[in-house]
Amino acid sequence: MSELQRYDAVQVGDALPPVPLTFSIDADVVDAFLVATGDQGAFYGVADNGMRRAPSMIAAIYLVSLLTARRSPPGGIHAKQAVRFHRALSIGETLTIQARVVEKYVRKERPYVVADFQAHGADGSLAASGRVTSIWGKDQ
Repeated sequence: MSELQRYDAVQVGDALPPVPLTFSIDADVVDAFLVATGDQGAFYGVADNGMRRAPSMIAAIYLVSLLTARRSPPGGIHAKQAVRFHRALSIGETLTIQARVVEKYVRKERPYVVADFQAHGADGSLAASGRVTSIWGKDQ
């Protein structure tokens, strides 16, 4: 794992991670997601355009990788998140996801980082966006 990111080194405007993460919406991941959520209806079968639909919420699964890629020290807390879904997704589609720091503050001696994220399809269209608020892990 690369070096951990110190709170003081994180600046408003920073892209986290510096290079967007890329994910392919895999049928196995979608199937496991549908089983876990109990939503195995016909809607997620093959659509009229020949593509198999994926739940829009699947984009939120990739937030875990995005949060890990920030390289916050251990002990951080995922305090809050909001996610908006902008369009339908399809199995086989590739998404890129990246966050940008929009705010930093200290409350009750705890360092917070607020970042807005966006997930885009290969064609550049916005698939999902949102905001994540984290209490940054303690610098070692």
